[in-house]
Amino acid sequence: MSLWRGEIGQGAPLPRAMARLSRTPSATAWCCGVLCLVVIVVVDGAGRSLGLRLVPAYVPLLCAMFWALGRWQNIAFALLTAIVALLPDIFAASEPFGTATMANAAIRAATYLFLALIIGAYRRAYDEADYRAMYDGLTGALNRLPFEAAVVRHLAAARRARQTLLAATIDLDGFKQINKDYGQAAGDAALRSLSEEALRQVRGSDLFGRLGGDKFAFLLGASSPQNAEALAHLLHQRVTSTLGKSGLPLSCSMGGLIVGPNTTLTDGELFERANGLMRQVKEAGKGTVLTEAAPGS
Repeated sequence: MSLWRGEIGQGAPLPRAMARLSRTPSATAWCCGVLCLVVIVVVDGAGRSLGLRLVPAYVPLLCAMFWALGRWQNIAFALLTAIVALLPDIFAASEPFGTATMANAAIRAATYLFLALIIGAYRRAYDEADYRAMYDGLTGALNRLPFEAAVVRHLAAARRARQTLLAATIDLDGFKQINKDYGQAAGDAALRSLSEEALRQVRGSDLFGRLGGDKFAFLLGASSPQNAEALAHLLHQRVTSTLGKSGLPLSCSMGGLIVGPNTTLTDGELFERANGLMRQVKEAGKGTVLTEAAPGS
């Protein structure tokens, strides 16, 4: 899955097409690619009598397929295209399998394979950049921008489905002091521990993101307001237990807003209120969780 790809290049046709191709299932890509290949070959053969050649038409098809498919599938499609593209030449030649035809086949195969390798390399670089844009490299949580973009979509879907949500923020207590007393490596390890436990608790339809520093946020589905509150306390308990195993004097403060389908608050307002609850926890002594229902819920 890629939440971030849905946001890339909203105003640019080419990046938008690249993002869609990168999400295309391999089976779908193969079906569409083979169908287009057959059409090009048939039209190429039929156009011989008119002096029409469609050799350049193979290039955009190959580029699209190489972008959509994985490395070894790229090679398979390149070889298939090199073979199938020769059919019009074979049927038109007086010696179908002569030296010229075989040399043409070898040249095409080498060219298509080279194109597959080049585009495959660009696709891998694209995927790496896409992953880095979406996920925090240290903790594996969603970065702030893709998290906020995903929250908007999830809130809209939850309101249509009349689903209750838990919007929560969590922050490490004493994190700056840990960095000062034990070093940045210890602080990074604490952030990773928090994130790993949080990711174990969230489901595939839930969201977990790093807002910056030692502050994280959740958007979790719940079956009822009571379930949302219990979920907040369970999540805080699990993260606190994990931090306790680190041997560092660490705890966490958490604010949770129970969001019903009728609330009129925007996504930004929801997390602003959750953050306010978390600040209340810190002011009251830290290390616990505070929840409330969103207005209109």
